[in-house]
Amino acid sequence: MEIIIKPRAPFDFAATARFLRYTEAEAVDTFTNGIYRRAIYVGNQLSLLKVESRGTPSRPLLAVTVDGKRGATRMTIVEMKSAETLARRIFSVDHDLKKFRAQVASDSLMSKLEALHRGLRVARWPQLFEALVNSILLQQISTTGAWTMKRRFVEKFGEILRAEDEIFYAFPRAENLARVAESDLRAIGLTGAKAVSIIQLARRVHEGELDENELQDEENESLIARLIQSRGIGRWTAEWALMLYFGRADVFPAGDLVLRGFVVKYYNNGSPMTESEIRALASERWNKWASYAAIYLVAGMRARTI
Repeated sequence: MEIIIKPRAPFDFAATARFLRYTEAEAVDTFTNGIYRRAIYVGNQLSLLKVESRGTPSRPLLAVTVDGKRGATRMTIVEMKSAETLARRIFSVDHDLKKFRAQVASDSLMSKLEALHRGLRVARWPQLFEALVNSILLQQISTTGAWTMKRRFVEKFGEILRAEDEIFYAFPRAENLARVAESDLRAIGLTGAKAVSIIQLARRVHEGELDENELQDEENESLIARLIQSRGIGRWTAEWALMLYFGRADVFPAGDLVLRGFVVKYYNNGSPMTESEIRALASERWNKWASYAAIYLVAGMRARTI
């Protein structure tokens, strides 16, 4: 069964899919021959989600299919709807980037980045636990190093799906990580602090203390306050989770050193700024689209256009 999704235009499917696969060390999200694939849980069944473009950036159309394990029964309508919801979340298909373009029209740098990367969406992880763990892995090391560590983590603790003559790794589930020992995580190279943080986070998620459905409607500051109660999750991690799981478009991670450097260089003549000053600037300049300003600054850095 194939599901058709019509994202809001403009929508650059390939650029968004590549954003999820920043390095070849990425172990969960794959993008080859124009097809995005990853192992997902639909209910308790591990399946292969496939998304490909059938349209253009100005007239986008996505085709979504889900293949279960060999021999599994066909998916129900409810299960397919669940898969569609995941695909819509991952690619932020409902964000209206025409409004972002209008917001940055008078901003010389951001309007340039918007034109160069038009249609790039905030690419999101489908589960809150995954978004938070990825942010913990990124703390205090390079992106390349973090994604190498993520591959070890996923290959050690994630379930394997064999499909289309390939092996796909599902991101480890919270209920499984809640039972592992700290030494098991340290054995793959994680620091003791990160190992403890991930285990405690897994327990909070598994026990229902961090219910992503319950948190969905909370205001940004209230949601950040809830998230930072977990060990190893500070405001920086929480703000990225608001963007990369909850899909909030009005968040700017002011504590991010890379983003801070760009803001200081391009918007404050190189003079240092506090986090609160950067948040105020982001709110004034980019308003409800501050998250996209952050993503497009990262995109400009990766493309070496800034």
